[in-house]
Amino acid sequence: MLKVLVAEDEPWIRAAIVEMVEGFGHDIKVVGDATNGIEAWHMIQQLWPTVLITDIMMPVMDGLELVRNISENKIPMAVIIISGYENFQYAQQAISYGVNKYLLKPVKREELQDAMFEVMGKLTEIEKMNHYLINIQTFFDTINDIDPAGGMKRLYQLVDNIRTIKHVNYGAYLSLLRIVESKISSLLNSIEAEHSLMSHFSGVPDQEIRQHLGKLAESWFLHPERNKKEFKQIIKSACDFIHEHYQDDLTLTQMAEYTGLSISHFSSLFKRYTGESLIAYINQVRVEKAKELLRNSNDKIYLIAEMVGFSSQPYFIRVFKNVTGMSPNEYRKSMGI
Repeated sequence: MLKVLVAEDEPWIRAAIVEMVEGFGHDIKVVGDATNGIEAWHMIQQLWPTVLITDIMMPVMDGLELVRNISENKIPMAVIIISGYENFQYAQQAISYGVNKYLLKPVKREELQDAMFEVMGKLTEIEKMNHYLINIQTFFDTINDIDPAGGMKRLYQLVDNIRTIKHVNYGAYLSLLRIVESKISSLLNSIEAEHSLMSHFSGVPDQEIRQHLGKLAESWFLHPERNKKEFKQIIKSACDFIHEHYQDDLTLTQMAEYTGLSISHFSSLFKRYTGESLIAYINQVRVEKAKELLRNSNDKIYLIAEMVGFSSQPYFIRVFKNVTGMSPNEYRKSMGI
């Protein structure tokens, strides 16, 4: 499956791109959509998409800085940039960061589809690296369910597995180790990573790296039951907030700030305790509210879409059908309305 992340600050453009991409078929799935570069950066480290479609001009962190981060951290991913500016300097910078395609707004469906199918032919190496990234993510998604001794053993196995690519792709090896450390530090809600051994570990003996990661992880495993209880309450509070504010433009950044956690930590915890990504959970809540309105009112579909927090009627219809298996109109008819 081709996993796509969309980053665009304009809600209606973001919804339109998501709708276009999901309409291409060919086992392509939008796994997330971000409103700015920072949010996209943290979602990348949680969802590990194979393709990023990003606008250049966004608040907080723009698209070029986002792709620079991807390039510098050697994260395996195809990138399609969308820009409202025919700016040679932007295009030149994008190419230097390894961007695969540079499209101008307004984006036509055919252009985006051609770009998607073009990058699909270049994903073999990306998919290989994705295997390592998914293993890392699986470990951190289940960390609360592992006893300390078993957790340390699995962490060391994870690091040893990453070491197997050291002599094949040293840059990727360093990048994967940084990702592991970043996730442990995120669990601790710590900024130690900025000044730690791992920030300068090129050439550091493997055993020192192993010990450093082990010490960080021990801090997490020290109080597992307390951690579980506190985090479960935090996620419950976040879910309550979503049920109260589902009609608003809820974002990953906003929810992380509400809970006082980092974006990557919140995203990981939310999926662990709810079994769903944030966007999937929000969509589920919105669809349930929409079903109530479809049963109990004669409002038009576009009005119901707006009332439950969707900025685009076509996107609302697509999400509704994905969740329920039928369109809003079909649902209404099935209720005898």
